[in-house]
Amino acid sequence: MHFAKLPIAVLISVGLAGLSTASVLEARELSGFDFALEERQQKGNKGKANQNGGKQNGGQQNGGQQNDGQQNNTNSDSGANFCNGKTPTGGKQIKTGSCSDTVMGNIPSNKKMPSTIILSPQPGQDIKANQTFTISLQVNNLQAGSFSDAETQYYTQPQDLNGQGEIIGHTHVTVQNLGGSLTPSNAPDATTFDFFKGINDAGNGKGGLQVVVTGGLPPGFYRLCTMASATTHQPVIMPVAQRGTQDDCTKFTVGQGDAQNGGQQGNGGQQGNGGQQGKNQGKNQGGKKKQAREFQA
Repeated sequence: MHFAKLPIAVLISVGLAGLSTASVLEARELSGFDFALEERQQKGNKGKANQNGGKQNGGQQNGGQQNDGQQNNTNSDSGANFCNGKTPTGGKQIKTGSCSDTVMGNIPSNKKMPSTIILSPQPGQDIKANQTFTISLQVNNLQAGSFSDAETQYYTQPQDLNGQGEIIGHTHVTVQNLGGSLTPSNAPDATTFDFFKGINDAGNGKGGLQVVVTGGLPPGFYRLCTMASATTHQPVIMPVAQRGTQDDCTKFTVGQGDAQNGGQQGNGGQQGNGGQQGKNQGKNQGGKKKQAREFQA
């Protein structure tokens, strides 16, 4: 087409039409660009959301996977209304369960985490039946001897630290009968015990603590464990997940004699003696277990 020969009105009309077409095409291109950009942004945000969710909920964090990728059930008001409509603990030990809104309190540094070792009885040691013996512990990084009334002040105060950054509290010892051997396949029932004592003194002031088991224990196979606590009996709160335990356990026998004692330490065959174990288990099940309360030996 020779534009020079066309009238001016036609040229103007063609020009306007071209501009209109260009505008439509440009609008379409921009619209497509916007849609594509929005789509990419949505995909990107979705990817970020999944990635962020994976990091927070499904990834490894200090101790391993948390909730297999499921969102944690956190309370935005930090527990202020967490116990609404539930049975309050109220300083009591409620066997049917309750809800405590006591805050966790002061948490020590990882350099001041409590740690316990049982000094006696020793692993595999045999103790004479029904005779008084002493449990000895060494507890580091715990200001022992702070012990509230467990009947009225259970879980009522936050954990606190002393001037050295150590948890202020105490520890407990609990002894359970394991049945016919020191290597049972089933865990013992946590509601039963043969001896329990909260240690409410400071010991030697250097972490050394003792408990006297007056009258001893009947013949059997036992596990002894410690339970470190803050002043109002809640388990000590630690600063990190990946760490050593604050407590210790050991296993020992009562009334099994020297031969049985040696067998428990080195002879697995002795533990497999079903006849002897059956006799011992019969004695244990036939006898009446001691039930020790918080303030009783």
